[in-house]
Amino acid sequence: MRTPSHRTLALGVLLLVGTAASAAPEQVHYALIVASNTGTEKGQAPLRYADDDGARYYELFAPRSREVVLLSVLDADTQALHPGLAAKTRPPTHAALDDALARLNGRMAQDRARGQVPVLSFIFVGHGKRGAAGEGAVSLLDGPLTRTALFSRVLTPSKASFIQLIVDACDSYFFVHSRGALPVGPAYAEAVKGLLGGRELERFPQVGVVLSTSSEQESHEWSAIRSGIFSHMVRSALSGAGDVNGDGRVDYPELRAFVAAASQGLDDVRGQPRVYIQPPALDRAFALTDQGKAAALGYLLVPTGLEGRLWVEDSRGIRQVELHKERERPLVLSLPVGRGYHLRGPGKEAAFTLTHAAQVVDAGGLPWRESTVAARGAVEDAFRDKLFSVPFGQRFYRGYMASFGLTPPSEEADAALAP
Repeated sequence: MRTPSHRTLALGVLLLVGTAASAAPEQVHYALIVASNTGTEKGQAPLRYADDDGARYYELFAPRSREVVLLSVLDADTQALHPGLAAKTRPPTHAALDDALARLNGRMAQDRARGQVPVLSFIFVGHGKRGAAGEGAVSLLDGPLTRTALFSRVLTPSKASFIQLIVDACDSYFFVHSRGALPVGPAYAEAVKGLLGGRELERFPQVGVVLSTSSEQESHEWSAIRSGIFSHMVRSALSGAGDVNGDGRVDYPELRAFVAAASQGLDDVRGQPRVYIQPPALDRAFALTDQGKAAALGYLLVPTGLEGRLWVEDSRGIRQVELHKERERPLVLSLPVGRGYHLRGPGKEAAFTLTHAAQVVDAGGLPWRESTVAARGAVEDAFRDKLFSVPFGQRFYRGYMASFGLTPPSEEADAALAP
């Protein structure tokens, strides 16, 4: 019988050499990230952390992509946390958006001519609203980007073989501050849903959708992690925490189940995201991310036996990944290299460093010590204590899928990790 450490190493090998023998056409990835703290509605309060989320999405996608474009205005704190990134950004205006799309479409057309499969991740973080005529829109610096414009300027002319559309548009956040001029929770939710009409989306079977809400509900930010809650969950899942079957990929059903598990412990329904996540109709098994193809990253192996709520913070104090791990399953987290990290759990922490690409650190061999991180106050206890309070793994995933009458995908990857 193989030991837990052997299972962990098997998973690491699967991720690092993964699909090298596959004869499928090569995927090449691009990302266009639009993150704006500013709303276009009169009286809308500026957001605090949309620019932080934009910067973190940039760091998530950059090692995985041929080119990443960030349209944002980073505030002073965000620039201090991400030195040099401001010089790579442009303001989130309509002109900058069109310029970025034209350049990326040119590169993707060349990829397709070479027989490659270009994939575009289009991410928006910021204000959402519903216009007088009922059409959904999100806010750029110089005016709204409407649903009509999304289809006519982003989706229709795109040269991408697949598009991953991620929208985290918020109008209020947990730490009391208002994110909109009016109590527009229901209108906001309809605006986010209105970004993609069902009938219109049918014309774009290559488009997968990840929306932060599907109901009459506001989204939230959490000041302790300088991030939107939904975006934090998405990035955690795509960094490997959502890989329930150990194949190194995170697909749309896995992301949906991960968000459900992460938020299930919240008693206050206002904090529970009711997301809308739909894979591209052209390939419903399409993966949002494949860790085995991200050669510029390092890896943290979290072995069988290590369980509970865990999170990884880097040397800047930025929380990169968070999860609640089942004891029985190992997993691999992918992280940027060239910095130090702390793997933390309630009351404990272990330091490690990723110095070069493809480096693997086994969390099972890290020395733990008592945590020195102080609590941040009673107001934030709801998120600190309730988020990620439910373990995520095969048991939750199978039950979650069954609740929708769905059959989980093949478990061949599980068999490869079995003793």
